[in-house]
Amino acid sequence: MVYLRYNDLGVVNMVVAREQVKALVDRLSDEQVKALWVILNAMAWPEVEVSPEDEADIKEGLADLEAGRKVSAEDAWKQLGI
Repeated sequence: MVYLRYNDLGVVNMVVAREQVKALVDRLSDEQVKALWVILNAMAWPEVEVSPEDEADIKEGLADLEAGRKVSAEDAWKQLGI
């Protein structure tokens, strides 16, 4: 059963039973289910803290991408011993 109520901002809050969500999923096409899986999987991942070192590495990598600097797959494989 769905219960609607308005919060102080006039926005409707919905209490939706899991069974109702499952019923909606059952109505989706296979392609829609695949897309939904991607969304739900990302939502279900736990949040983790990024260390300052990792944050610096990420920023450096993004800056390299923005500057057009790239690493070939072969070079990465060599470095990883693959």
